[in-house]
Amino acid sequence: MIRRLAALDLLLFALNAQGQGSLYKWVDEKGVVHYSDTTPSGKAGEKFKARPQPPLDSAQTPQRGRSWQEQLQDSNEHRFQEEKRQQEEQQKTRQAAEKCQRARYALDSLKRETPLYRVNKDGERTYMEDEERQRLAADWQKQADANCR
Repeated sequence: MIRRLAALDLLLFALNAQGQGSLYKWVDEKGVVHYSDTTPSGKAGEKFKARPQPPLDSAQTPQRGRSWQEQLQDSNEHRFQEEKRQQEEQQKTRQAAEKCQRARYALDSLKRETPLYRVNKDGERTYMEDEERQRLAADWQKQADANCR
């Protein structure tokens, strides 16, 4: 930023000096570069030739700035999209937490030594075999691994 301002000052100074006379450039004993319309006393200065910038053609002409209403509308739209994204992210996090809790509860039930059963159409208890218990435990473990973090 400072370099840009210095370059702009230099350009304006050079354009002003071009209209009035010559512009000189010299470096002092501390290494600082100076510009002036007169030569330094006791020092040799080089004549500085500033090249004027070519005028902008119509293709390079900057576009008209957007109105504050358009900027406000864009800002509101951006904020709305960001809030929507955050809500969706929170929803996914909640769903994953619920799935995790369900999987852990099921795993806990399957790992206990107590017999598990289901009630069939006739109202009779059908006890779970060890192979089925292990298969279900493996399925619930996959669910827990996917959703618990």
